[in-house]
Order: sequence, then structure tokens, then C-alpha cells
Amino acid sequence: MLTIFPLIIIILSIGAILIIASRHIKKVSVLDVSEIPEEREAVLKKSILENRLLNKVDQVFKLLNILIKPISSIASGFLGNGLGKIKNLEKKYRFSGGLPDSSKKSQSKVKELLKEAEDFLLSGSFTQAESKYLSAIKVNPDFTDAYIGLGNTYLKMDELDQARETFEHVTKTWPQDDRGFAFMSKLENSKGNLEEAKSYLLHALSINNEIVDYHINLAEVYLSLGDNEKALSSLQKSQGLEPNNPKILDQLFLVSVLLSNKNLAQEVLLKIKKVNPDHGRLEEFEKKIKNLK
Repeated sequence: MLTIFPLIIIILSIGAILIIASRHIKKVSVLDVSEIPEEREAVLKKSILENRLLNKVDQVFKLLNILIKPISSIASGFLGNGLGKIKNLEKKYRFSGGLPDSSKKSQSKVKELLKEAEDFLLSGSFTQAESKYLSAIKVNPDFTDAYIGLGNTYLKMDELDQARETFEHVTKTWPQDDRGFAFMSKLENSKGNLEEAKSYLLHALSINNEIVDYHINLAEVYLSLGDNEKALSSLQKSQGLEPNNPKILDQLFLVSVLLSNKNLAQEVLLKIKKVNPDHGRLEEFEKKIKNLK
């Protein structure tokens, strides 16, 4: 019987946490993040903290359900009712704006906000894009694309600290999403941290090695590190995915010249002529090959 009391305390504690959080979220939900710059970071941090809190709450619910089973039917009924009330409170908190709403209406709203954000991003209206991405996160803090877009927006705004915080959250919360690691690589590369950039790209490729840009970007990092052999390997892998990509062929040719690999350079140049007979640098490339021993 003594084992019941710790469980009751746990249930009451969870309830108290959600009650406090629900009161706090009502204040936050009325804020217009597009007009109050100070609240933009708060919205992002709030959603990150909420995700962590709710993951812990879900884990506790699962543990309590396991512990309740061996207890007597009376205690089980009492605790079950207590859990039910907490679950109802969680549901109420969810629809007051604090938790991700999985309803079709909510998902439609998030997609609409993301489309608007992407349009602003493409047009160079970064502040408006940031506002839309934050609004999407406010509607559903579990929508990965919103964080990816927001982090990318911060990169374009050269707000690297905010970008780092956003992408680190993505890599920790969704470790199987390669995009977070790829963007972390881009961030590190922009700061001249080439070894870190390489590590993040290799991690992204370990999750998804079918993304051509990852191989191309890794080749560029290897070139910056002076490792031309590995740069060549990465470019060959990218060409395997897109055999006729002009950018890859040009890079492959130039790296083969750097390695003084005349046979490969000639082979790649033939491919370039076939894919793009009007290439503006054919004469220059021919001279490069003649200068190779």
C-alpha cells in the first residue's frame, strides 16, 4: 500500500507542471512575434523546452501504467482516474496552444505558414520569413520543417548563434533527420571550422547518402583541407547519382587536373563535350590537359 503514495505524488506533480505551463502559455499565445523582436527567441526557446518537458511527461505516463498493473483493483482504479484527469489536462493544454495540435486544421495552418515563409525566404524577405516560421512553430512545435527553414533563414541573415541553437535542437530532437547535420556543416564551414564541417557532413551521409549536394559539399570541404584524393572520391560518388550534372563534371575535371590524372581528365572532358557541347571553357580545359605530363 505504501507504494501507492509515491505514485500519487508523481501524478499530482505532473498535474501541477501542466497547470503552471497552461497558465504561462495563455500569456505567450497573445504575443505577435512579427512585431516584438524580443519575443522571437522566446517563442523558439519555449517550444524547445516544451518538447523536452512533454517527452518526459509521456515517459512518466508509460512508467505509471506499468506500475499500476500489479496494484490492487481499488488502487488501480483510483490511480487510473488520476491519470485520466492528468491526460485531460494535457489535452486542454494542447489545444490552448502549448502542445502540438495534430488536427487537420492545425496541419493545414502550418503548411500554409511554411509556404508563406518559403516564399519570403526566396524573395530575400528574411524578417518576414523568420516571423512565419516562428508562427508555424507556435502552432506545432513538432514540425521539423519549420525549424529547418528557420535555421536556414538565420544563416542567410548571418545570425549564426540563432542558427546554431536551432539546428542543434533539430539534431538532438530528430537525430535521424540528415538535414540538421547538413546545415550544421554549412554553419561550421561559414565559420572556417572545416574539420567540424566535414564531421557533420559525414554524419548526414551516414543517414542518407543519396543527396547529391552532400557529396559535392563534402568534396569542397576536402579541397579546402587539401585532401584532393578524398575530394575526387566524393565527386565520383555524386556523379554516380547524377551522371550528367554539369557542375559535378566541371569539378571532377578540375580535381583530376589537380591530381595530374590525365586519363581521367580526358575521360571527363569527353563527357563534358557530350553533355554540353556549347560549354564556354572547352578550350581552356583542352589546354589544361595538354599541360599535364
